[in-house]
Amino acid sequence: MSALLAGRQRKALAASYFAFFAILGLMVPYLSLYLDHLGFDSAQIGWMLAILFATRVVAPNLWAALADRLGKPVTVIRAGAVLAACTYLGLFVADAFLVLAVVLGIYTFFWNAILAQLEVVTLSTLAERPQDYGGLRSFGSVGYIVLVVGAGWWFGQHGPADLPMIGLVLFLALVAASLLLTEVPARVRNETEVDTPFLSQLAKRPVVLFLLSALLLQTSHGPFYTFYVLYLRGLGLGEGLAGVLVALGVLAEIGIFLLAPRLLGRYPVRALMVFCCLMSAVRWWLTGIAGTSLAGHALAQLLHAFSFGLAHACGIQFVHRNFSAGHQGKAQAFYASTSFGLGGALGAYISGQLWHNGAGASLTWSLAAGAAVLAVAGVALMGREQDGRRR
Repeated sequence: MSALLAGRQRKALAASYFAFFAILGLMVPYLSLYLDHLGFDSAQIGWMLAILFATRVVAPNLWAALADRLGKPVTVIRAGAVLAACTYLGLFVADAFLVLAVVLGIYTFFWNAILAQLEVVTLSTLAERPQDYGGLRSFGSVGYIVLVVGAGWWFGQHGPADLPMIGLVLFLALVAASLLLTEVPARVRNETEVDTPFLSQLAKRPVVLFLLSALLLQTSHGPFYTFYVLYLRGLGLGEGLAGVLVALGVLAEIGIFLLAPRLLGRYPVRALMVFCCLMSAVRWWLTGIAGTSLAGHALAQLLHAFSFGLAHACGIQFVHRNFSAGHQGKAQAFYASTSFGLGGALGAYISGQLWHNGAGASLTWSLAAGAAVLAVAGVALMGREQDGRRR
């Protein structure tokens, strides 16, 4: 790839990350607010958010298999963006529980085709400079911040009824960004990778334990993704301030992404993941006991740098290092579906059953901290096999 084309590709990737995570910044914190506005209770909201995450269990793997077969991940990204934008239109007319559940399931099935393939294209574009991943990925964090703050302010002033329209604009931006991407040849296989089946690589003990820990870590995020804005509104802090606090966490995430290459080059992934899981447990504990203390909530949100930012960087690099070139798409998709998909769905569903319109908030945050502690045990059992495989 020429220097000019590589520059254009990086801009297209940055725009794609920005648009994708801007949608996430709208839907994850505020979909529960919109559903509450439509009159759904906490159990129904939990189910809806579980659907949003559950499609990540199946969709990324199906689309990744197609992308690996075609050898064209950018084509899959474009198809996912267009189909997601078209099916998202159903949000404008759906108000009954079952109808809305179907609409969420369909559009997120296509939307969840995008991120794993975007990661594959990014790592292929960066080639021998994987340390630049954090800089590109940080554009996604910026998109998340812009939407979480802007939408929080808007919804605080006007209510959440405009959520579908804002989302449609963002989906159109994602389609436009995907059209600017260029297909990049995958990382070249070496002789030791050619005959290694995907399931054999997946079944290795460190890989299984790492994925289990990632699942538990994302399960612990369930109450945050599902009820955090409603939780702060119930404490009297309001949607606008909730948006600022979430944005503070994402700013910390950007900072850790910029530091991640040095950390991953100096420390084993296993050690970093143990630290991330422990900080996650502290984060949920603080969130549950902070009450109306802004300082307490701010400190808890700063720990997003570790509970999500550094943990995600560790996950992407772990998968990239432990799967062969021909299986990168499937591997990244399986990581996403296991952690953010199954883990996120379990966290959203369990939170919805325990929340009881805020009465069970304390118990829910405590169980979230417990799930993060359990994730530590999974990482600790990995052993030292991966410690010497750093780039």
